[in-house]
Amino acid sequence: MSTFKDINQVFALIESELTETESAFSRYLGSDIDLIPKIGEHIILSGGKRLRPALLILTCGMLGGNRKTGTLLAAVIEFIHTATLLHDDVVDEADMRRGLAAANTIWGNEASVLVGDFLFAMAFDIAVDQGSMATLKSISTATRRLAEGEILELMKTADVSTTEADYLKIIDGKTAILMATACEVGAITAGAENSINKQMKEFGQCLGIAFQMIDDILDYNSCEENLGKTIGIDLEEGKVTLPLIHTLQHALPEEKEKVKEIITADYVSRQDFDFVHGLMKKYKSLEHTTAEAEKHLKRAHIILNQLPDSQEKEALHFITDYVLSRDR
Repeated sequence: MSTFKDINQVFALIESELTETESAFSRYLGSDIDLIPKIGEHIILSGGKRLRPALLILTCGMLGGNRKTGTLLAAVIEFIHTATLLHDDVVDEADMRRGLAAANTIWGNEASVLVGDFLFAMAFDIAVDQGSMATLKSISTATRRLAEGEILELMKTADVSTTEADYLKIIDGKTAILMATACEVGAITAGAENSINKQMKEFGQCLGIAFQMIDDILDYNSCEENLGKTIGIDLEEGKVTLPLIHTLQHALPEEKEKVKEIITADYVSRQDFDFVHGLMKKYKSLEHTTAEAEKHLKRAHIILNQLPDSQEKEALHFITDYVLSRDR
């Protein structure tokens, strides 16, 4: 039985390391150009859980490394994640991020994109200083894959022919790759063998795929106060996620045609959302998505079980279970 009762206890285990990572955020956001720290701090310090830095630090500790050696690289991962959030909100024309006004609604699209570019550049600047070619390769590959995932998602906007294979390719790029990289870099930092590095990358990939699947369920099945964004925004933005793909696979021709009309419209009404949500209930599409997420999380647990026991390993097991139960 786990000694961790909630996710905050997991973060408490690595509190000092996360504090150092937070300090690095502020330190490397420093610039003579005032707009950079303003926008960067708005999104970085707005209450995200720091899951990706935690994965890197816990992996490093689990594999025998000094957890504190991972704090700067954890900051690198979070800088990249934050850059993608700034860019995503511009592409999606988002109004909210983590319950606050999205940066682009305050400072404009141009500033958000350019500060996102700054954060990408700063991430690599820090990574280069760490002097590991294996780490640089992992991070550079992740950055390319992130862009590919976002571009593919854009290409598949409002495309009702999107398959589960297309969807998996999208979320593997836009979400899972950065969690996979956090775990891989944590293993590299600990000095683990290459086979272990690959195992931990697969662990992070499984975790990230499940994380995004649950996120896509929450967009249809949560409340705005918990999620920190408008419910149904995926539908309005034309994002064809797994719950919708499964629904379309089972819908009657007239139902499928109605969904196509809704997802290609400029505005999605509450009645439209309820119609699609009702179909998802009818065809148990949310349950299907949950079951698919559980398959990936089961694989994540199997990978961890092959590694030596430690507090960090137990924390990673807890995070794996937490992904399924979260409500935001």
